[in-house]
Amino acid sequence: MNKNLYLRRHLIAGRYQVVPCEIGRMTTDDYDEAVKLHSRVARGMSYEIFVPTSKRDIKRLLGKEGISVGVWFEGRLISMRAVVTGGKWMDEILSDMGFDADLERKSAYTEHCIVDKEFRGNNIQFLTHYAIENIITEEFEAIYTTVSPKNSFSMQNIFGCNFVVVGIKEMYGGYLRFILRKRILRCLPIWTHGHLVIPISDTKRQTAAIAEGCVGYKLIRKSRGFSVLYAPAGDNPPESYWRHMAK
Repeated sequence: MNKNLYLRRHLIAGRYQVVPCEIGRMTTDDYDEAVKLHSRVARGMSYEIFVPTSKRDIKRLLGKEGISVGVWFEGRLISMRAVVTGGKWMDEILSDMGFDADLERKSAYTEHCIVDKEFRGNNIQFLTHYAIENIITEEFEAIYTTVSPKNSFSMQNIFGCNFVVVGIKEMYGGYLRFILRKRILRCLPIWTHGHLVIPISDTKRQTAAIAEGCVGYKLIRKSRGFSVLYAPAGDNPPESYWRHMAK
């Protein structure tokens, strides 16, 4: 069942207007609109920032191998979030990211979240994430996603949905991506006292921090660019935590 949303639509000459929209689950009947939206959003964007979903995979995401949520304005699709749920497809994605599919059996993967430029700035990324999370929580224990280190806007949105960085790897034919995960169950505490502040471009230090049991949990702007905050994740705090508390 679709639900109403009232969103800001950007118009020419700096104008905007609040308009009625609808959010709901998508089906294969929405394939043509999904392809049109991808074409509009991907036009002129570098693969370093965004790799468009193929038409074949869009069809899979609208069918039995995925779950998709869309937002419509006057019958036009203006946002789409799609999650991979199909077992074999999900196993391939986990393997590409460097994870053991057998250990992450109850995981899904956010394949994309895109928004028409007329409706950006409405926090649709958050609305669609929690709409789709509400659907999959009965079956899945974790959600993965990837984001380009050059796309700070998407990084902020993903952190805002409580994902954490758990890996950094070249994917999609050689493009660097942060790998992020959100545990729905078995979520470990993050010990933020005494955190590490690492420039987003310093992938070597970030990879080392991840190998030591840290996760990236926040993006901040520094004088020389963006940095990621890393801290240990686990049931028990590290020694550095107690040293910090003793100060």
